[in-house]
Amino acid sequence: MSEIKKIGIYFFSGTGFTGYVTERLSGEFNKRGISVDRIAIKKTKEGDFSGSLPLSAASGYDAIGIAYPVHSFNAPKIVMNFAGQLPISNGIDTFIIHTAGEDNRINYSSSNLLIRKLNKKGYRVFYNKLVEMPSNFIVKYDDSKAEGMIEKVKEDIPQIAQDIIGLKPLSMNGNLISNLISVLGRAEWPGAHMLGKWFYTKAGCTRCGKCADNCPNQNIEMTDRAVRFKWRCGLCMKCIYLCPVSVISIRQPFKFICFDSWYAPDLLEKNK
Repeated sequence: MSEIKKIGIYFFSGTGFTGYVTERLSGEFNKRGISVDRIAIKKTKEGDFSGSLPLSAASGYDAIGIAYPVHSFNAPKIVMNFAGQLPISNGIDTFIIHTAGEDNRINYSSSNLLIRKLNKKGYRVFYNKLVEMPSNFIVKYDDSKAEGMIEKVKEDIPQIAQDIIGLKPLSMNGNLISNLISVLGRAEWPGAHMLGKWFYTKAGCTRCGKCADNCPNQNIEMTDRAVRFKWRCGLCMKCIYLCPVSVISIRQPFKFICFDSWYAPDLLEKNK
């Protein structure tokens, strides 16, 4: 078994929870003398991932990781597209971290399609772990539960890091029902494009540009007259969580869907 000295972690995080997990994980690797590159998955204005793909022979990674939040029982479409643009590998050890509001078997199949795509490209996926983080869609957890989940992550990360360094195999096996739900959940991918078009900024927008500058799908455009939402939304809610005046909303008939920044802005910061 070869020694791991350098790791590349590619992560997608809309509301910040998955990013927090990868940040803690990177810190644990660093404590063990391992160099880590932590790279956000996001598209360039040209629509590709050239800014997120330093993976080459020159990068010298002994292992790579891909981290994402579960979206509708799947990896987000942007993560799948990213995996599709990864170069062919000669068997590099690969781990997957996915976050969800509940460690339930219904979420275990979210990596199925991603793992198949990585395997076809020659990546050896040896570790696939679900990490509980506060729900930020449909169901809101109270502050005490959210903070308790983050504390649990802080306790678990050292062991997760050790298992990855030791190349300890871990798989999360779904069942027939979770596999079927995962397949049906992929309807979110085109659905997200449609829903995203219905977002708008209410009165009070300061036109600071944070939403447009930080949209991983390059879906938001600042014009002379308005903030324009286009047809490439992935429903990650990054714009909503970054908006300093909380003016991003969705029009009827979709207002019943809870798109909101539920948690205090310093929730993750104070738990670092």
